[in-house]
Amino acid sequence: MAKIRKDHEGHILQKGECQRKDGSYVYFYTCNGKRKYLYDTDLLCLRTKENKITKDIKDAIKEHPVIGKGRKDRKGRNLHKGECQRKDGYYVYFYTCNGKRKYVYDKDLASLRIKEKQIIKDLEDGIRTQESMGITLNDMFHTYMQTKTSLKESTRANYMYLWQQYIQHAPFANCPLPSIRKSDILLFYSKLLETGFAINSLEGINNLIHPTLELAVDDDLIRKNPSQGVYHSFSRNNTTPPRIALTLDQEQKFLEFIKGSPTYRHWLPVFVTLLGTGMRVSECTGLTWSDVDFEANTLSVNHSLIYRVIDGHAGFHISTPKTKNSTRIIPLIPKVAKALHLLHEELSRVSTDSELSLAGYHGFVFRNRFGSFLGAHAINRAIDPICKEINLEETEQAKTEKRKPRLLPHFSVHNLRHTFCTRLCETTTDIAVIQQIMGHADIATTLEQYNHVSQEHIKIIMGNIINDLSLM
Repeated sequence: MAKIRKDHEGHILQKGECQRKDGSYVYFYTCNGKRKYLYDTDLLCLRTKENKITKDIKDAIKEHPVIGKGRKDRKGRNLHKGECQRKDGYYVYFYTCNGKRKYVYDKDLASLRIKEKQIIKDLEDGIRTQESMGITLNDMFHTYMQTKTSLKESTRANYMYLWQQYIQHAPFANCPLPSIRKSDILLFYSKLLETGFAINSLEGINNLIHPTLELAVDDDLIRKNPSQGVYHSFSRNNTTPPRIALTLDQEQKFLEFIKGSPTYRHWLPVFVTLLGTGMRVSECTGLTWSDVDFEANTLSVNHSLIYRVIDGHAGFHISTPKTKNSTRIIPLIPKVAKALHLLHEELSRVSTDSELSLAGYHGFVFRNRFGSFLGAHAINRAIDPICKEINLEETEQAKTEKRKPRLLPHFSVHNLRHTFCTRLCETTTDIAVIQQIMGHADIATTLEQYNHVSQEHIKIIMGNIINDLSLM
């Protein structure tokens, strides 16, 4: 008859239990041929653990009967720890992660063991693969956006629009994070470019996908970022068309036509202001008379007027400037000061039924023909017919004079800012001044403009130094 064992307090110890000299309790059992131990300072707590272990072993044997047998598959191959073969021939590997038993299945033992090695490596390195299998790229983006607490409302709305419009319904966006491959991102970017997406626009898409996956790497949900280097592989192979900056002759021709046209004359103040200050279009359309100091001959840029879908509502909104450096004072050159003076006098003579205001701002300098807010889209719609008429007149005149027509290129309102910056670079070499007037956050952006000085200006500079060169 077996001897009854008791602990120091007289409690009867069950099979597999014992008490150590330090008073703690131990329970030992055998699993897969190896002895395992559980420890606890309290006997009742230890028995709770015992019951759970016993139940787990019974459940595993019940679900996979072969687990308790000879540890070989039907082909006579030895099965490793945690492996078994089901009645239907499928192989199973089970392991514990975060206190929960996990299972991996495969019809081929060699394929199963490849998965096993990856699981073991992930567990050793702290990669939460199984947890991430329940998280999609869309889920991760939601988490990523929650971390961007300092985003401007307009920027957040723009990010959400881009994601919902172009990424959200892509097949890989609804896949578990570990299932996303580099080839998925490559194919996605390729299709966007094939549909006419510009490489610069693709950068905006990549600036959402890449940091979202990078956050998943930082959270140990995936081992590496599948989007790493994908965008740069496209940008290296795509030649971005150079930004268009009007030449001085084209700029003057554009403004002279508007000035003399009864149809487009009312557009002159906004185009003179854009070409004479280099403001972003949202800064220009958001300009109020309180921002114009006629005595000091300056403009104060401190807010923007944007058109966005925010909180499900599409419309105009007041936004803070694009960057910290965007808040600035711009000196008024005489032509811009004169154009604004004339516009102010004209508006003062016209009585308005109601004052246009938005978010506390009122007295907007530029408005559309209905007296409402002026947007970039409306200005671009005006540029196209103006250029067509200018080019039509130039073509007819060139025929008469038997020469090649000097046509205006196709351009948008943003090219007027680039044109002003080019003129500025042709006039001064003081990078700090140019950066301040343009409101560039990064001086590299300012330096880039030096690559776009006009050929006409280069010829002038070369002409000025001819006399200083002594080559013979």
